[in-house]
Amino acid sequence: MPENAHKNTNMNIAYMILAHNQPFQLKRLIDRLSQPNAYFYIHIDTKTKNIDFFRTTLAGYPNVTIIATCEVNWMGYTTIDAEMDLMNLAYNSGVKFKYYVLMSGQDYPIKDNDYINNFFNSHTNDFISYTNLDFISEAMKNKIRQYHFRDIPYINPRNPKKIPVLVYLYFGSHKYLMKLLPRRNFYKNFVPYFGSQWFALTHDTISYIIDFVKNNPGYVRSMKFTDGPDEMFFHTIILNSERKTNVYDYSKYSDWLKIRKDNEVFTAGFTSLRYMDWSERGKSKPAVLDESYYEILLKSKELYGRKFDEKISAGLMDRIDTAILHRKETGVVKD
Repeated sequence: MPENAHKNTNMNIAYMILAHNQPFQLKRLIDRLSQPNAYFYIHIDTKTKNIDFFRTTLAGYPNVTIIATCEVNWMGYTTIDAEMDLMNLAYNSGVKFKYYVLMSGQDYPIKDNDYINNFFNSHTNDFISYTNLDFISEAMKNKIRQYHFRDIPYINPRNPKKIPVLVYLYFGSHKYLMKLLPRRNFYKNFVPYFGSQWFALTHDTISYIIDFVKNNPGYVRSMKFTDGPDEMFFHTIILNSERKTNVYDYSKYSDWLKIRKDNEVFTAGFTSLRYMDWSERGKSKPAVLDESYYEILLKSKELYGRKFDEKISAGLMDRIDTAILHRKETGVVKD
């Protein structure tokens, strides 16, 4: 770590962003969140053909660092590799951050920067959604009990290298293949937790995660053959440590455990700090937000929304810019 690491005691925010497409949408996101205490660490999936164009598009913004360290496979451990690279980059930057916010390039603020600053100034909790994996379906438990191979590009349905016949054979035979392989044991006596990939974590929790990953290679190995580890990896580390008491509403969760009813899932007051629609309303999961969501977002207590598309969500973002972010200009400014 540099000698001057963490010398800045201001309320700085590290935005750690995963992106792979829509560079102008990413530029619009950076533009709206830019302020002196905001720093952006961006990982571009190496499968992306126009990485240099991302760099050119964002060249005029201060406090932006772009890396492209790995090919990110949908539902694979490579997502964790990219997230850890961003985490280490921000942590070792020499700037002390109060909060580290993991985002997608298709997120967008639904509160202005003054509101966001005041929110983070007035809190010291970690914001991450979670539920004990034992409280949900058997299919979800199979994410850790069975072997999964999402990082083999030829069988990952969202990798451009995929071979359709191999994708078909793998997913068609997976449940039969799993009968031939031993059931996996989870790491040590840890309880697995599941939740949204996105979070806002404090400096001390990020420090704990970095040290834990460095000193527990067995945990990393156990997660490499998990299905969708990005929705379990950090949650499980935090909720099996003393850092769990710093998670927002954890005391309410502890009280709820004593009276929990079967099939009941705990919902915290805040989770990942972003609005997402996982209902059947959208064709994708989560739904791509359009202008029909404007009133919902206007009333939302969350700080960010997901997910936005530069075409489908253009009108919605224009309205957010005017009414919420107090911006006069609209649209994505292209060079």
